[in-house]
Amino acid sequence: MPGSAEGDMLLDARAGGGRVSVLTRNSRVNSLLQAVLEDWHFINEPDAACVDILLLERGLPVPDGRWEVIWLTPLPLGDEPHLEVPLSLTGLYHCLERRFFAQPRHHIRLTLNQPLDLNVRGVWLVGRLLSLSDRGARISCPAHLPKGERLQLDFQLERQFLRLTAEVLYDIPAGDVPGREQPQAGLLFKLPRPALRTALRHFIERSLVEQACKKTGISASDPSLSWFSLVRDPWGEFTG
Repeated sequence: MPGSAEGDMLLDARAGGGRVSVLTRNSRVNSLLQAVLEDWHFINEPDAACVDILLLERGLPVPDGRWEVIWLTPLPLGDEPHLEVPLSLTGLYHCLERRFFAQPRHHIRLTLNQPLDLNVRGVWLVGRLLSLSDRGARISCPAHLPKGERLQLDFQLERQFLRLTAEVLYDIPAGDVPGREQPQAGLLFKLPRPALRTALRHFIERSLVEQACKKTGISASDPSLSWFSLVRDPWGEFTG
């Protein structure tokens, strides 16, 4: 559903991601943030002279260049562009989206590829969960799901079993390329409680950092993860 705010909320990679560089005193933090930015399809530009935005640790000198500096700081800086440490990945995502896109997205997504069961008009189908936000998902399944279709999803995230109702926002026909053999659909969850959205958001934030650790070879227990605001057990206060 190109052009709609809800459709953009769920669609994956889009062209035109801005050029961002990261500079802190901790090389592991630099690597982790760069991995997250690449996952979001922002262009990680190691040459600071070529970037649009520089994420810079407060206290470091500002390199010469024509970019916007966003300070990474443990303390508020008034009107100066800044993000407080420990970093909220949701806050970082919103900050970059607002600067690079006229219609910014508001919901970070996690790329997945795991099975799920869906019930469409009383018929159970086996599909795959491809992308997840705290508001919806993108799935593949054997059947074409038209816009407006209501369905039920059953899937598991870690130890947490979830049964959600959703509405189809857009559909993508099957293709001949790998990964597109079945039709896909973007879904909007009908979430009954704010606590579930919060749990999903915390799960996505933590999973993005875990994926960055695997990509960079940095231990998930490394002290550099103290730079990130993470909830270790997203489901701890969610009772299902």
